[in-house]
Amino acid sequence: MSTISRKRLTLSGSLWGLLLALLPAALAFDGFSLSPFLLAALFLSALSGAVGALVAGRRASRRPERAERSWSAASGIGALQGIVAAVLSTLLIWLALTATMTGFSPAAPAKILVLFRDPTIFLQSALAAVVVFAYAAFVGLLLAPLVGSLIMRLVREDDSRASRRIAGTS
Repeated sequence: MSTISRKRLTLSGSLWGLLLALLPAALAFDGFSLSPFLLAALFLSALSGAVGALVAGRRASRRPERAERSWSAASGIGALQGIVAAVLSTLLIWLALTATMTGFSPAAPAKILVLFRDPTIFLQSALAAVVVFAYAAFVGLLLAPLVGSLIMRLVREDDSRASRRIAGTS
């Protein structure tokens, strides 16, 4: 997979992660009143979408060309992207929510020690993270054929351009 393909996958995965996070963010935050947690959540969703797209793109670039055109291959690549992004976003949101609920900030880093006195914060944030996983996995699997075909197209276009350049120079 070339650098151009990785950049395209990173951009498309980031946009996909942000798109999936906008609806729950609008419902949870009374519109979009900017808060540090909202900005962190949107950044983490973009990050998880980008990582999921890169993992799925790497898998798509290893598949033989004849398997790339099938609906099941596109669904598998899209499902891989959805699951990777859902797992990563769940872990990241769990950590961010735990830190926010304890009152942790760069100005008061010792507040994270509240977890030792009140471990229910950790469990409450874990419950919220499970909801994030359920939403992200459901939407990711529901739209897997669409996302998978987009990822395969991005990887395939770049691979065909690279092979034409190599063939033209030899």
